[in-house]
Amino acid sequence: MDLLLPESVRSLFQNIQVNRFWWDGVQVNIPMHCVYAIIPNPIADHYTEISGFNVPIMALGNYHVPVWDPMHKNIDKMPKFAIVLIHQENEKFGLYAYPSDCLDESFELSYDEWFERQKMS
Repeated sequence: MDLLLPESVRSLFQNIQVNRFWWDGVQVNIPMHCVYAIIPNPIADHYTEISGFNVPIMALGNYHVPVWDPMHKNIDKMPKFAIVLIHQENEKFGLYAYPSDCLDESFELSYDEWFERQKMS
């Protein structure tokens, strides 16, 4: 997924705001512009198997949003939070969510710092 803001918008900002959350003891950082919603106490409408993993699906209006473990494990029990992320490819728009045990304070980085961190991970 491309995590960059369009050049026309990026020029308006000096720094990138990063949401920080924890899942299964691992810190996960996501740029704020990729987060569509943070849902406390999410409820699975149903579970389905995707690529061999048991994935809960949330029904949010017209959308069915999979809760996908970023460490590629089964999710047998719903998390305390669902971090709903935006995925866009050309003209197509979609939503998926990462599970979270707890939310942490967001922080800011310069774009140079953000890109340097991406090279390390």
